[in-house]
Amino acid sequence: MIKRAILFGGKAIVSILDTTSTVKEAIKIHGFSKPVAVAMGKALTVAAFMSAGFKGVGNKLTLIIDGDGEGGKMVICGDFGAKVRGYIQNPKACEGRQASVSDVVGKNGSLNVIKDFGLKEPYNGLSQIVNGNIDEDFAYYFTTSEQLPSAVALGVKMQGGECVKAGGIVVQPMPNCSEEEIFILQDIVSNFTDVASLLSEKSVEEIMEFYFGHFEISHLPDIYEEYKCSCSRHRIEEMLLTLGKKEALEIIESQGQIQVGCEFCNTKYVFTKDDVQRMFK
Repeated sequence: MIKRAILFGGKAIVSILDTTSTVKEAIKIHGFSKPVAVAMGKALTVAAFMSAGFKGVGNKLTLIIDGDGEGGKMVICGDFGAKVRGYIQNPKACEGRQASVSDVVGKNGSLNVIKDFGLKEPYNGLSQIVNGNIDEDFAYYFTTSEQLPSAVALGVKMQGGECVKAGGIVVQPMPNCSEEEIFILQDIVSNFTDVASLLSEKSVEEIMEFYFGHFEISHLPDIYEEYKCSCSRHRIEEMLLTLGKKEALEIIESQGQIQVGCEFCNTKYVFTKDDVQRMFK
């Protein structure tokens, strides 16, 4: 669940996310190592937060975290309603040893945010990786690229290879937020050093009420995020049509079939010669 509220009569927005089921599904699909599961869990939580704010059904989000860490490039996508998915180049990075999120992500590189609202050109925001912890990296991105100073606290609690709890808390003061109100928010945010453990002890509703319920607060509708891939056989067929019939049949002749795999959900789509003939007919 993603629970959101407006504070101080519209001067700040707080979002509290429990993304445990989404992170569990990602681990099940990709078989992440423990350090990668924590890194990807944080990234998926950020994508859920950002796509939860979309107003249009066709709005789309792509996050590309391209650092010099052992995990390689991370790609996370989000659709309207906080439907997210993602993959990393090396899902088994740092396996079998103690490693931090920055070991997976790297401490040097770029963070690219692409938002497609169906306009002529998508929004494209770029910032540098600060320390590879993802929390601070996206706090820096929101501040520098979207001019929206933000406190971002993310957490993934693992037990063995299983995700016990995952989620995050994001607090964003608006430009009209007073210095006194910002100071109050900063004081509250200082409590969120271990978000995953906090979510293990309290529900998102309880956290919202305990830390923010005593302010002037207006609750926004809850959103139920999930790990959901948008691939389909029909989409792959459309992609193959762009190859042209001649090239598609040449692949069939050399390999016996065309096999296309989705990096987000590991689904494999197989096309035979009869399938290709039907598609181009």
